[in-house]
Amino acid sequence: LSLLAAGVKQGDEVITTPYTFVASVEAIIHSGARPVFADIDPNTFNISPDKIAGKVSSRTKAIMPVHIAGLSCELRSIERIARKNKLVIVHDAAHAIGAEYHGKRIGSTPHLTCFSFYATKNITTGEGGMVTTSNGRWADRVRKLALHGMDRQAWKRYHKTGNWYYEIRDLGFKYNLSDINAALGIAQLERFETMQAQRAKAAEWYDTALAEIDEIEIPPRDKNMKHAWHMYIIRFNGRKCSMNRDELIDKLSKAGVGTSVHFIPIFRQPYYRKMYSLKSCDFPNANRLYKEVITLPLYPGITKSEVGEVVRRMKQIISGRGR
Repeated sequence: LSLLAAGVKQGDEVITTPYTFVASVEAIIHSGARPVFADIDPNTFNISPDKIAGKVSSRTKAIMPVHIAGLSCELRSIERIARKNKLVIVHDAAHAIGAEYHGKRIGSTPHLTCFSFYATKNITTGEGGMVTTSNGRWADRVRKLALHGMDRQAWKRYHKTGNWYYEIRDLGFKYNLSDINAALGIAQLERFETMQAQRAKAAEWYDTALAEIDEIEIPPRDKNMKHAWHMYIIRFNGRKCSMNRDELIDKLSKAGVGTSVHFIPIFRQPYYRKMYSLKSCDFPNANRLYKEVITLPLYPGITKSEVGEVVRRMKQIISGRGR
């Protein structure tokens, strides 16, 4: 909806990261545009502004940065590229509600920002999400497209000042958030700051506990950014203990520790690899990172002792005692 509201259409190009979930790219394709992938910064997991600059063409209409795990992308550089080339920025902030960049919340931009309220996110409505923008024209178009392309009068037809008559102004969708889902979200918002503080505290516990494991690199930080801590993603260097990432995940699972990998890059997905002739060697940073990352359990209710137990079992496995 954000891409369409911003005027993205058939034949346009949208630059995004290959290191993301497929939903980011699906939105580009469904808008009629072609996704163009720029490699990531290996230190932050986020799209590299330098790589974006090299991908801009006469067909480029928008940039879609994805704020991985809740750490903001380097927005000043991305915004400079957008201004220079008259491009729209559509933020994929599925992980980043509550995140900040140089003191400003992600989502306070005049561009468009998309948040997710899926079941695993920092705020959940079960399913659904939210778009923020300070552009009234874009906001109005998103609202219309989200409900079949109806004009706004239709939404008030049951109020005292409403009217039964409505018009379809656009080819729209059924993307509106239901009142039941919204009620869940309102309840979550009341607890949001508390839950964010719990996530940040859990990240600190992990930082301290993992500091003694040479094979582990903790998630990146930036003093100019406030991390939303949607995920706690570590990097594992198994060369020192003759174990690869997949083996560690398997042993952790057998030890009762559930982990995951975020993300399997787009160029490794069969459909996209074939459709866009993508090669791993074209995205060396994303490909290398993919082979090293592990997402550890992180949620507001996790306790210090549970974090400690996750790390204890990991230490045992890496040192050989857990084999």
